Amino acid sequence: MKKAFCTLIALLLLLGTAVFASAADNETKITDAVIVIAEDASITDNYAAQRLKYYLDEITGGDIAIVNDSEKTDVFAISVGATALAEAEFENNTDGSYYIRSEENALLINGVGNHGTINGVYAFLEKYCGCHWYEDEIIVIPENSELTVPADLDVTYTPFFEYTETDTKSSRDAEFAVANGQTGGIYKSLTAEQGGDVKYLGGSSHTLVNRYCKPSVYFEEHPEYFALVDGERRGTQLCLTNEDIKTIVTNEVLALLEEKHDPDASMQIVSVTQADNGEYCECDNCKALDEANGSQAGTMITFVNEIARRVSAAGDYDNVAFDTFAYQYTREAPTNVVPDENVIVRLCSIECCFGHTLDDPDCKENVAFMEDLQEWSEICDRLYIWNYSLNCDESVNIHPNFGVLQRNIQIFYEHNVKGIYEQGVFYIAECDAEFAEMKTYLVAKLMQNPYLDFEAEMLGYMTAVYGPGGTYLKEFVDIMTEHAVTRFSHLQLETSSRRNLHNMTSSVIKQCDALWENAKAAAETDEQLAQINRSELCWRYWKCSNGKREFSKLQHPYLWMHARQELYEDFIEMGVLRMGERVNHELSMDNAFNRYFRHIYTWITLYDEDFLQPLNRLSEKIYSFMEKLYIR
Repeated sequence: MKKAFCTLIALLLLLGTAVFASAADNETKITDAVIVIAEDASITDNYAAQRLKYYLDEITGGDIAIVNDSEKTDVFAISVGATALAEAEFENNTDGSYYIRSEENALLINGVGNHGTINGVYAFLEKYCGCHWYEDEIIVIPENSELTVPADLDVTYTPFFEYTETDTKSSRDAEFAVANGQTGGIYKSLTAEQGGDVKYLGGSSHTLVNRYCKPSVYFEEHPEYFALVDGERRGTQLCLTNEDIKTIVTNEVLALLEEKHDPDASMQIVSVTQADNGEYCECDNCKALDEANGSQAGTMITFVNEIARRVSAAGDYDNVAFDTFAYQYTREAPTNVVPDENVIVRLCSIECCFGHTLDDPDCKENVAFMEDLQEWSEICDRLYIWNYSLNCDESVNIHPNFGVLQRNIQIFYEHNVKGIYEQGVFYIAECDAEFAEMKTYLVAKLMQNPYLDFEAEMLGYMTAVYGPGGTYLKEFVDIMTEHAVTRFSHLQLETSSRRNLHNMTSSVIKQCDALWENAKAAAETDEQLAQINRSELCWRYWKCSNGKREFSKLQHPYLWMHARQELYEDFIEMGVLRMGERVNHELSMDNAFNRYFRHIYTWITLYDEDFLQPLNRLSEKIYSFMEKLYIR
């Protein structure tokens, strides 16, 4: 594990007076304290105590002891979990809730459920000890042998959401996820000691026809099980009013639960969700039910309610919820059916603009979504959101949605949303080029508290990752946010790099170039410089796409050809071998014609055709000729 130590004097001053002051009469040095756990401590309380010891030892250079509450101690006690010192009462029983409280000669950290005490320990380490988990390999652990426990703490916390999940590289790391309060388990697996996570059993999306009632098994003999589309049966969706389908899917879900259900988990989810296409069933029964509800969600919610009832009646599955989508053709809420209490509806924002906030009255795409959000919030007790923080098509390009991240998550909370999945660049190992990891950190913190100091969190991340140059990159991000949209232009999930920044004048572009150069000049370590160079790929991508600065055609051909070649080589050297979500968006290895002469979007294997080989050889020769011509 790599530790990034906070060295900025300003940050130390910010934290120092409240946290790192010399021990006063009403404060106790950590090195003079012990950690106390119950003699019969739960595995999660024990884990929380061990993590607290690890980080406090790293900060102070000491070796703080862990004792159980049956041992008599006269020194200051940091009580972790349900000890004899801690009060057991909480205002609510929400899993993940905690309190941090100072008492005479003791500090109490105690929580509810599988995650409460762990959340409390990491909150104490972050807020009062200066630790931060910015990425899986970038953890700030200050060095301070004089660290003290404040004497006036009285903090309580209840999670804003029961389910939180992001999906880039860092969010798959258990320590990052636990420290930043992520509870979802699609892309990671937390141990029982870490509090576990909320698992989707058997897949988290698009399960109908892909997992349940597969056309490869049933279509040939029973085409009536599948959607009637334009007068013909297709194996692309199910006929949700068919009684046999209800029995088949119920039995397949029960078989899944027989294999994977964990009765001790706080919650597990079974996804019963439409396939990823728009071919819903138009048979008489489905059509009548949809028309009665004003939405195709009529058949979907009726169907999922029935599956949930049948499965729940067949066994002890009180901790199982059944998830479905409000997605594309099912996005509008039905008028005559409501989801059961154990049915989760995940409202998907795929059609939205991600440059304007969702409550912007001048953005028609978002106005429509807000209407759906309001209607679902009125009828659904377990409303979740599938939100998007990326450009699926050109993922290495700048996706300047920084200005909406906080307000949108606030909107979700204010509309009674219980869970959020923020889809990011889940294939980031091959596509780590933009600010995707920063967005992962920021949305994780926002899901912990939508009303935090967003600007401070972003600057803290940038300082830790990029070093002193982070202040320049923060200014760059602010410029990108300013130019992300206009009243009449929007930022969609697949907005082209030629249309995702507006009113970028030559002077603004030159200013941005200077900010990147200043950031690189300010780097204090090779690691910081490497991080800056990697993130700069998104800016270079945008300039290449739009023919700006070093990629401008208004200069000697060798210069812009060389700039494109350098960008290509840097992609390869930094391991950025995939340009977007689709498999055929992998970086082409030998398409010189596209690399030198065509839009950067064509650098992917989708455009790597055999008939281009003669042009590729010719392009290489032209480049060599231009190089010689320029040098002369």
